[in-house]
Amino acid sequence: MTGGSNTIEPLDLSDPDVAEQIHELQRAAYRVEADLIEYDGIPPLHESLAELRIRQLDWRGVRAEGRIVAAIAMSGEGRTCDIERLVVDPLWHRRGLGRRLVQSVLVHDIVSVSTGAANLPALGLYESLGFHRLHVREIAPGVTVTELERWSSHFATSFDADVANYEHARPPYPQELFDRVARTCEIELGTRILEVGPGTGQATLPLLDLGAHLVAVEPGHNMVERLRSRVVGRPCIVVEGTFEAAEVDGKFDVAVAGTSFHWVDASIGIPKLAGLLRHCGWLALFWNVHGPLDDSDDEFNELIQPIAARFQSPDLRAAKPYPFDVEARFADITAGGHFDVIDHVVLPWSWVHDAASMRALFASFSYWSTLPEPDRTAALDDIAAVVDVHYGGTITREYATALYVARRV
Repeated sequence: MTGGSNTIEPLDLSDPDVAEQIHELQRAAYRVEADLIEYDGIPPLHESLAELRIRQLDWRGVRAEGRIVAAIAMSGEGRTCDIERLVVDPLWHRRGLGRRLVQSVLVHDIVSVSTGAANLPALGLYESLGFHRLHVREIAPGVTVTELERWSSHFATSFDADVANYEHARPPYPQELFDRVARTCEIELGTRILEVGPGTGQATLPLLDLGAHLVAVEPGHNMVERLRSRVVGRPCIVVEGTFEAAEVDGKFDVAVAGTSFHWVDASIGIPKLAGLLRHCGWLALFWNVHGPLDDSDDEFNELIQPIAARFQSPDLRAAKPYPFDVEARFADITAGGHFDVIDHVVLPWSWVHDAASMRALFASFSYWSTLPEPDRTAALDDIAAVVDVHYGGTITREYATALYVARRV
């Protein structure tokens, strides 16, 4: 088929003709998905024209031969975007229209989407564009939906802009973590460890203290320079680059990633780690999480919600922390049959902050550090003011370290 410019353009559903075309298009598109996932209950498939028109969605699409043949609908605010609908006329499949429409919204810092877990073409499209699987939830007996999210690449390297603050603001991992990892992963003198995303060495140095020999892969140039200066004379090689692209040689006994693996594309990272580990080698993924395990009664979090609400969507603020989604993390680790999860534990601990250290901590979080000025400074100053005004200048914050240990099959 030919005809039309295939230009992506805004679509105004207050125009009756546009609304009718979208209504017909989404029914045809979702009928294909319904057949694919064997579930007829997809809401847009049964949505009336009136219901479609009253939904507050931002539509854009592509016309060909005088008709709308592909469209995408979004919601969200500020830096975030939720893809609510992506529909392509079945007669126009395999022409790259869906890909182009998704690419058109990737100007947003954080983009999220859900699709049927059995819709492998859609999952392949999103993952090829840098989306990572977050959660799988059941919407009907035997029918699951996969939720995916894509963070702009500048978030992953935002820490590189202020290495000194990152190093001093982040509380250290609890010693209990290293004791458990060393015991479970059989780390001893000379154990070869591959570390993914070491930052400035928050986990690297304690692992070296156990007698291990490390190769650490870090994407941030300034982080690399700082870590190299900290491991001079010790058995540690620091490789600059993303883990997905880095060239690493040899077989390792253990692979670790401390508060970093959420930046790695697991569909690439897990098989690559499996290839770099010896048979029956160990994988330890762990994260420090700011805040208590159960934040339902977290006064500090409630107090900072008005600050976060200036630039974070309600869904983002309410989202379950990545390390605490146990089902999704197990699915990531065991995908492809490379690893069996052996151990999972969450270690609670606490840390005392004054106003300055709490401000510095939030300045080390990628979402906050990348805010445009003057919003960034104002938000961080307001965080410090919460500690000063409501807690007299000092607050003891609960933390949790989530650990997942798996063994190479």
